[in-house]
Amino acid sequence: MSIQVGIAAPHYVVGELELDVDGMPGRRELLADYGMPDIKDLWGWQSYRKTGKRSVDLAYETAAGTLARSGIAAADVDALFVCSCDGLNYYAQNGFLSELSARLGLGNNFSSWIGGAGCVSLFSAIRLAACLVGSGAFRNVLVVSVDRVANETSRFQRYGVLSDGACSLLVTAAAQASYAIAGVKVMTSPASLANGGIDFEQKCQLIDTVFAELRECTDFDTNDAAVFGTNVFVPVQELELSVMPVDSLQAYQKNVLRYGHCYASDPLINLVDFYAEPGNTGVVRSIMASTAHGHFGVVLLQRL
Repeated sequence: MSIQVGIAAPHYVVGELELDVDGMPGRRELLADYGMPDIKDLWGWQSYRKTGKRSVDLAYETAAGTLARSGIAAADVDALFVCSCDGLNYYAQNGFLSELSARLGLGNNFSSWIGGAGCVSLFSAIRLAACLVGSGAFRNVLVVSVDRVANETSRFQRYGVLSDGACSLLVTAAAQASYAIAGVKVMTSPASLANGGIDFEQKCQLIDTVFAELRECTDFDTNDAAVFGTNVFVPVQELELSVMPVDSLQAYQKNVLRYGHCYASDPLINLVDFYAEPGNTGVVRSIMASTAHGHFGVVLLQRL
């Protein structure tokens, strides 16, 4: 018999330094290269977050916060998934997992490094964790997503301003969760991967397929939910929202201004901040959505 699964104690940290986008190296050159007007209100940029810490330090800070808030002991964590776009090799990944596990006080567990899906990697980890917990194979899976920019000239991109940050959550039985997972779907388009994910028609088809498959397995009302996406430039968000069967007026976009794009962590960061506002406590249903080159994922949540 399958177990109803949820996420507990979502938490995040961002870089400790808040800097103005106007001072970013290479920004004006990139704007000129792509013919983008330097208008903050149009794109939604204002500030970004930078850290002087290592990625593993950010990962520890957020994961320790999740464990403290969840009431679940480190000894009861059966698996650890770390999601990151950092190009670490096998040995560096092992070193990261080893240090993080030791600092958190985790014992022997199923540890895995999940990447390759870019900003959708967090959802890949959530889907895998939900399957493992739902089948009864594991009780509690700690999921951490962390990214930091190694080269400052890479922070300003055509699609967004990159910030350093990390987020975490526990996938566990819904009885001890903050949100029940009503549905989760992550899908990859091989054709889109082949051309770098730049074909908008292929992206639209992928988004439509994911939502269509979710509709077949859940009666979740996507038009009556808060929407949490990635904090890329606002026009890019609006374009992607336009092809999703959701009410874009419910999209939470405040963090584009203050945090910029924290890779895969964005939807969870937005979820946490939205529900921290007193006026939003009555919103029951939430949609986390994320796109990357050739990948798209959605997590449907019911607040408990």
